[in-house]
Amino acid sequence: MAQRILLVEDDQDQADLYQSVLAMAGYEVTASYDAETALARLAEGAYDLTLVDWDLPGMKGDAFITQVQARAPKVKTVLFSNHFDVDDAARACHADAWLLKSEGIQRLRETLARVLQQG
Repeated sequence: MAQRILLVEDDQDQADLYQSVLAMAGYEVTASYDAETALARLAEGAYDLTLVDWDLPGMKGDAFITQVQARAPKVKTVLFSNHFDVDDAARACHADAWLLKSEGIQRLRETLARVLQQG
């Protein structure tokens, strides 16, 4: 059974790209374009990991991760962004991992695989 990822990315083009790349890597990916919709989807289904853009409209990605940890503590969390200080935000919200979008698709796949293997 494929591992399930909830992708939260407000840029639809980027969300489509990440969803396609991760689906090709064997993951089942559900995309949401805002945190509120993603929280509703989280309540509806069992996910293994959330991949969350930090700079979301409304609720920021680090606040979303805090909500995930409270509602579904077994779900792994990865915060990603184009902002170079995303690591500080990820540490502050206790995300399982973080990465810069500019690090590329290979790094994204490696990070997700590592976090999911941590069980």
